[in-house]
Parts: sequence; structure tokens; C-alpha cells
Amino acid sequence: MKTGIILLAAGRSSRFGSDKRCAPWPGQTCMLKASIENALQSGLPCYVVLHEGDQSILDHCIDDGAEAGVCPDAARGIGDSIAFGVHANQDWDGWIIARADMPWITAETYRVLASHLEDNDCARPIDEYGQPGYPTGFSKEHAFELMQLHGHRTEARLIPDAPYVNVMIGDPMIHSDVNRPEDLPHSA
Repeated sequence: MKTGIILLAAGRSSRFGSDKRCAPWPGQTCMLKASIENALQSGLPCYVVLHEGDQSILDHCIDDGAEAGVCPDAARGIGDSIAFGVHANQDWDGWIIARADMPWITAETYRVLASHLEDNDCARPIDEYGQPGYPTGFSKEHAFELMQLHGHRTEARLIPDAPYVNVMIGDPMIHSDVNRPEDLPHSA
């Protein structure tokens, strides 16, 4: 089964105040590069979804070993970016939908979710208290639904409320993203 990571990086960072993808990150040149590196260390293919005007970032993604594409409708919302990424990778058997502003997600988390998709149609990471987080995973059975997302509708709405989708991940970072400069690590 070929499962890959759709890394969503097409937002405009309005709450951050500047392009957070380029924010300095410990051990890397920037936050986006850290997210790509963690995804690629999983051994899974990675496809980065960008917005218009990102040609230089697209080139850097490819140089770093990821595939990338510019979503022409990214400004309409995250749903359009998800649909674009899945459509561009229809040959995959499953997709892990990840956010580039969650650079703490580990390669192991990606591998565990991909493994869960071998026997299940959805994967949702949960913590020890049962609280869901990100990234999420979907098998090919959900391709049509994922490609129909638009605007601010996310993939999370497609996950059934059923115990079989839950994957225990012992990492609280499944809840942590970067929205404002104060969310960056202090050493960044």
C-alpha cells in the first residue's frame, strides 16, 4: 500500500504577522524545512501544497526531496488545498493530511498512522485522554470525498465517530501548532 503525506503549507499566516513557514527553527533553516524533514524521515512520499506566488519555496521543497504544487484556489480555504493535494496524488492508496505549522510531528507518528491505514479506512491520532489531534489519515475509499472539500471545510469532518479510527500516539505535539510568534521555540 502506497501512503503519502500531504503537507499543507498554503495558508497566509495572517495571525503570525509574516510568513511563518520561513520562521527560524532550531536545527533547520526554517519551520517549513523542519516539517518537510520530519515527513521525509518517515520514509513516506511527501507532497507540499503551496499558494500562488510560492515558486521559490516550491523549488526549495523539491531541492529538499519533497514533491510540491501550487494550489490555484488556496485562498478559498484549507479544504481547497486538501482537495488539490489529494487530486495531485490520486495514484496513492492513502493520504496523511498534515499541517506544515505542526513541525513537531515526528516521523514515527507518520509511520504509525500509515500502518493503521493498511487495515482501516481512517486514522485519527489521540492522546492518552482520548483527545483527537493531527495529522489525520485516509485510505483510497475516501478519495472522492477528500477531493470535494472546499473553503474552510477540513478533512476532520470526514472521520467517522468510531473507535476503530483512533490511534494512540503518546506525543502531546499532535495538538501543537504555530499560529503566533510566541508559539515558536524559545531558542528559535
